[in-house]
Amino acid sequence: MQYFLQSIDQFGVEQKLQIPPINPTQKSALGGLITLALYGISLGYFLFQFIDWQSNNKLPKITSIQQQIDINQTIVKNGIFIEICQFQKLNNLIDPFNPKQLIFTPVFQKIPDDWDQIQNISLRFDQTIQEDGKIINKFYIEDLTMIQSPLTTSQGSSIDYQLLLGFCKEDQLKDGQQCADEETINQFYKQDNFYQVQIFIDQFDPKMKQFKKVPKLFIFDIIKDQLFYNQFTLQAGELELDDGFLFPKSNKYSYLSNLQTLSTTYDWLYSKKVYHQELTSLLFFTLDQIKIVNMVEYPKISEILADTGSIISWILSISFLVSKYNENICLQKTQNEVISMYYHDYIDFKIQKNWLGKIKRINYKEKEYDPQKSEEIFNRLNQIVVEKMNYLNLQNEVAKLQLILQEHLGLQQIKKYLESKYKLEPLFDKLCIPENNIQAVNQIVIQLSIKSFHLINNI
Repeated sequence: MQYFLQSIDQFGVEQKLQIPPINPTQKSALGGLITLALYGISLGYFLFQFIDWQSNNKLPKITSIQQQIDINQTIVKNGIFIEICQFQKLNNLIDPFNPKQLIFTPVFQKIPDDWDQIQNISLRFDQTIQEDGKIINKFYIEDLTMIQSPLTTSQGSSIDYQLLLGFCKEDQLKDGQQCADEETINQFYKQDNFYQVQIFIDQFDPKMKQFKKVPKLFIFDIIKDQLFYNQFTLQAGELELDDGFLFPKSNKYSYLSNLQTLSTTYDWLYSKKVYHQELTSLLFFTLDQIKIVNMVEYPKISEILADTGSIISWILSISFLVSKYNENICLQKTQNEVISMYYHDYIDFKIQKNWLGKIKRINYKEKEYDPQKSEEIFNRLNQIVVEKMNYLNLQNEVAKLQLILQEHLGLQQIKKYLESKYKLEPLFDKLCIPENNIQAVNQIVIQLSIKSFHLINNI
């Protein structure tokens, strides 16, 4: 079991000789400078990518599919949903939504499955003043819930809405409102009349990670004796948002993503027959049977690290050139040391080289030598040094030393020295006795000196 565990250990280390005077790795100042530059660039690039990711500037992966709505598919609209007012680019004198001479009264109705349970929902009225002093009268529809179920199921329920734009009635007035007289209505129909409807849908902002309202503008005619019927089919949207840091973290949201409209024109006879009043416009709102599902997945830290790592790996590939530079320095340094072993005055030669490594000038004790011939000599010396540093040559040198020792000491004497064994017990017996420590140490030093003397004499 122990052998098996040792065989699969992935954290093994090599044993290294701890010889302080020897530096096993050749390093240079140029290599250190390039190291600082490369790692500084790599760190800067990583910080840039990380900050850019935290600022949501990395585009998420977005997948969109269409599905049939669920049973009791629900969309909750908070805040302003619809804004109604006269077409603002008109400069008509008569505004049909002026509360002091109201021509049309918008009526908003909630339509459940049972049409007998239709409910009227009050609208919020407000006035805004433009820079030119023109007063804009607006009606707002806010905070509603829409429900729809597939037509193929008998379960579930639905809630639709409709907006009726008919003539002002006294029983529908609120405080501060007054219906227009007949003369004002006649004057109103003599001018070109349009009114605008803004419907606010929701759009997801991937940078801010939040929904924002987007208005869609519709402009409708107001013509006497005609009813403009407009059906708005609202499309539900579902968002599955995954913005986890390292692991998936999903959140689901429902919203109103889009709408389509279908327009039809009727006369007032049809309006009186069906709605029992003369309507100028009718807007019907219902949920579509198809919803859109958006799956948004933001990049995680693992993707940022992978992308950054690939770029950093490419940047650090430049270190290959520095490694070759250090390798060349190491080889030259070793060759010079070996040459100095045989020619002690080699270190006194002053050699100047160009950036290609060619000798330009060589000087020794104020004497100038031919650079070309000198380079031939040094090239030959370097070849010899390379042969000397060959592993087979080192084995050959060791074999020669062994033969010399055998010739002077004899094989038996060498075996005797190799087989000599020393015990720690006598050493501890002498050193561990407090009063005899100094005397024992002196005796050990004397004995070692005598043995060294005999060994030298035998050689």
